[in-house]
Amino acid sequence: MVLEAFVIALAIPPLLVFRIPWVPGPLALLLAQGIILYAVHCPSHYVVGRMVGIRFSGLVVGRSALRKSSSRVVRLIGERAVTPVLIVDRGSLASVSPLRRKAMFYSGVTASTTAPFLVALYASLTGDPISILATLIVSIGYLTFNAFYSPRTGDVYRAKLLGGVSPQGG
Repeated sequence: MVLEAFVIALAIPPLLVFRIPWVPGPLALLLAQGIILYAVHCPSHYVVGRMVGIRFSGLVVGRSALRKSSSRVVRLIGERAVTPVLIVDRGSLASVSPLRRKAMFYSGVTASTTAPFLVALYASLTGDPISILATLIVSIGYLTFNAFYSPRTGDVYRAKLLGGVSPQGG
């Protein structure tokens, strides 16, 4: 997670603030979107998990949950995608309420789905219509992708599987 935070700290300011002259504006914003949606996912699980009493025993490089997808194309991408994976302390996960487990699992998908919209908001402040359109398309596309795949293979699936279900839906 330190590496992810370091990547965000190094990559986003040059892409957004300093306007690298050889990188066109829309491309810089799209790169920023890609970096930010990837980089905030794991740290958000960690921060929310620690807030609700879940401990973690490590961070490893692993494979994307998309490798379990029923779509052949998405599965191929998921098999090749390398992602940071937090190792959850199972004892602490079992000791917290289902609502707290769900909060930890939902935090990753929530952060990585909303982060691209922040870049789209920034693009709207620049006033460049191509940048605005490109970042909105990517943001909405990623939101749609997550709405479809996360309940099947991702964080929403794990929240349902490990979160437990109470009569109140918590």
